[in-house]
Amino acid sequence: MNDPVQEIRRTGAAVVVALAGDVTIEQSPRLHRSLIELCDEPVQHLVVDFAAVPYIDSSGVGTLVDIYRRLKRTDGRMSLVALQPHVRSVFEITRLDRFFSIYSTEQEALQP
Repeated sequence: MNDPVQEIRRTGAAVVVALAGDVTIEQSPRLHRSLIELCDEPVQHLVVDFAAVPYIDSSGVGTLVDIYRRLKRTDGRMSLVALQPHVRSVFEITRLDRFFSIYSTEQEALQP
């Protein structure tokens, strides 16, 4: 099972998590654990970079919704960046593009 988390780095008050590969039911548990560990520390702003993610299924989306809710409880926020067309369409079809803050670039997401 490949780990979809390729990089985690801090940028000011934000934590940027770069993902790679498909985010499906096989990878979602590992992704969920990694993001939960990050949320155990106070995170003001979690930025998830999808530039290298060609596909996401419902389990991947569910993982992101859970992390979003956890962050909201501690007044944190979450941004998704660089969604490829198929991944973006999943968020649009489910209307989660209204729920998540979605940006074209990391720089846009990190603007105050």
